[in-house]
Amino acid sequence: MVATRLPRRREAWLRIAAGSAAIVLLVVSMTLGATLYGGTLLVLFVGVLAQVSALPLALIRPWVAAPLSVVGALLVMASAHAGGGPWPWAVTTMITQAFVLAVLGYRARWPLGGGTLVVVVLLSGVLAPIVDRSRDQQAVATDLVVFASIGLTALAAGIAAREWQAVRRQLARERRLTEEERARRLLAEEKTRIARELHDVIAHSMSIIAVQATSAPFRHPGVDAGLRQEFDEIATLSRSALTEMRSLLGVLRDPDAPGARTPLPRLSGIAELVTQSQRSGLAVTLIGTEDLRDEGVDEAVGLSAYRIVQEALSNVIRHAHGAPVEVRVHRNDELDVLVRNGAPDADRATNGVVDASAGSGLLGMRERAASVGGTLAFGPTADGGYEVRAMLPLHPPQVPLEDA
Repeated sequence: MVATRLPRRREAWLRIAAGSAAIVLLVVSMTLGATLYGGTLLVLFVGVLAQVSALPLALIRPWVAAPLSVVGALLVMASAHAGGGPWPWAVTTMITQAFVLAVLGYRARWPLGGGTLVVVVLLSGVLAPIVDRSRDQQAVATDLVVFASIGLTALAAGIAAREWQAVRRQLARERRLTEEERARRLLAEEKTRIARELHDVIAHSMSIIAVQATSAPFRHPGVDAGLRQEFDEIATLSRSALTEMRSLLGVLRDPDAPGARTPLPRLSGIAELVTQSQRSGLAVTLIGTEDLRDEGVDEAVGLSAYRIVQEALSNVIRHAHGAPVEVRVHRNDELDVLVRNGAPDADRATNGVVDASAGSGLLGMRERAASVGGTLAFGPTADGGYEVRAMLPLHPPQVPLEDA
């Protein structure tokens, strides 16, 4: 099993270096084996090729490279034994096997490299007196000890490099986890601060509106029935907004806290939203009531459609009050939501629904549409009005796991 992988560019350079070293060692080993040791060319070539091939192979298939290097080294010993120079481990053979052991220590668990070193030392020690009894056995033993020392050092260096890489990865992972935890803590603190500000500024004001609207008919007994009903509607809307605000504050303070949450509006709620706007004096016409069904529409899409219509009607009230408004909903393969107002009264309008630079309402609507995979377009109409049109999928597109 491969234990260590480098980044792609560094890995490529490592493989290029291993391949280049293998080519150089092939040329040098063949030259010395044929001239200095008088080796049989065919056997020598096969042995040297097998041993040097194990060097780049150890980077990707260490369990294949280990026995291949042992077989190659033994073939070189058996072939190139005549002549001078240290034997059974020639200098080039020793260097090649040391590189292979270093890579095995770096890329595989230590038993593979350690087992390879033990096996190759034992087999070369057994093979030496069989192949050439005329050699000085003390020189052979010295050569074996030198190789064992060099091989053990190379294996230890490879293992140390692998552990160093593991420590670096662990430190990088811990640093990343620390940064993520710090970001989550800062986000939680910011949410708490926002919740506190919302409570102090908005929730308090909404409570006063609700109390005043509820008590107004009792403080002014002479009001007529129509005005009393309007006060009741103001009180009902303010209490509803206050309840939703408190739910939002609870989520901001602790998203995982148990407790009831106010049901979020869905597509069918647009009809009630239009009715409330009509009660407030806005001339709104709703077209497509039969398409305001929650069945077959994702909750997030329905909520986005509701909020877009809500924000568009609020913009008409603020910037083009008195203008006729048309809300059109059409449902086919997509959900087509259109809010269009006509030209406002000259003495009560500002500039259509709202200019894109006038606030964040249109940007918020566009973000809501984009969050469910839809699009939103807005702009003035030819008759001096303004329109907002959202095209929303019935179900948001699924996000791939690797992008989540």
